[in-house]
Amino acid sequence: MLKPLLFALALLAPATVQAQAWATRDVCEVVSAEIDPQVLPDELLARLQADAAKMPNPRGRFWRIQSPDGAVSHLWGTMHSNDPLILDLPVIVQKRISGARTVALEFDFIPPTRDAIDQANNWDPYRRFLDLFFFDETGLDPRVIDWILARFEGLGLNARATDNLKLSVVTQILLSDPCDDFAAGIIPDQDSYIQTLGVIAGADILGLQTEESLIDYLNDPENLDTALSILAVYGAYQKPQINSANRATDFALYLQGETALHRQRDRQYLSEIYGPHLADFYLKQADDYLLKQRNKIFLQTALPELQQGGVFMAIGSFHLPGEQGMIELLRQAGYTVSRIPLPGETPDALAGEYLK
Repeated sequence: MLKPLLFALALLAPATVQAQAWATRDVCEVVSAEIDPQVLPDELLARLQADAAKMPNPRGRFWRIQSPDGAVSHLWGTMHSNDPLILDLPVIVQKRISGARTVALEFDFIPPTRDAIDQANNWDPYRRFLDLFFFDETGLDPRVIDWILARFEGLGLNARATDNLKLSVVTQILLSDPCDDFAAGIIPDQDSYIQTLGVIAGADILGLQTEESLIDYLNDPENLDTALSILAVYGAYQKPQINSANRATDFALYLQGETALHRQRDRQYLSEIYGPHLADFYLKQADDYLLKQRNKIFLQTALPELQQGGVFMAIGSFHLPGEQGMIELLRQAGYTVSRIPLPGETPDALAGEYLK
């Protein structure tokens, strides 16, 4: 997120210490998307599968949406990565994108005017007053602070820029995968790739949320606890990795359509860093906004288009499952939503019937 701002931030003083040397191309390369038994041993995997099965709609990346009047649209769960394994969209998904009247994404990052371009490349509005607090004083785990500073260094930025930038900016920078850095600006992540395919096909592009609304929410002092929890979650993702085992496991869960299991694996990862109680606290606060509140924003924006049909809606796969997931929200709004199984995905029949 906040993609254009990264170019403006590059004007900050460069880092003077070693920059995130762990995120090398070797560590980032995933040859085969498979669950690594050292990452998810059988006993742990079984426990996470049991927890995932309790969530509504635990499997599936691709869904058919039918309005009460019979208009048909589609819902796709994305993974925010520019890795070729993630960009290799199933043929039926590509066909639905190219045939869509409207392609709806979490954000439309294309500036509508020249003034918007100027604003996107101006980082002055994203400063905060240094006398409020230093980044070291946020109360975050010192290890996580070090990982966040290393992330800034890995982008060629001054790590201490975190002392001068609003937390919304720091948060949005952390939302980008360090392994995407190598091809950033060259190869799009999956969301941007879908938008590109939609533009080529002549579809209208709909941003389901404005970037400004996200920034304003995270900058609101009343939401400071939420912003810090999001920082805690995404800061933990910056933990140095010694190989691609974790990345390969995450890719496998995504490509198998195991969206709820992927979320449970995410919870387990955070528990290993913070302990289960603090991990649950951070994740709940982060999810309450990033997933639950934003799902409601997405739905309200999409409803007028979904009533007409011909929409290809692409949002992060974690937005799909659960009681407040997009699938359940669509059903509550009167839409019929059914899974479209894809090659390589785990079928629902293996763990009971989940479709409603």
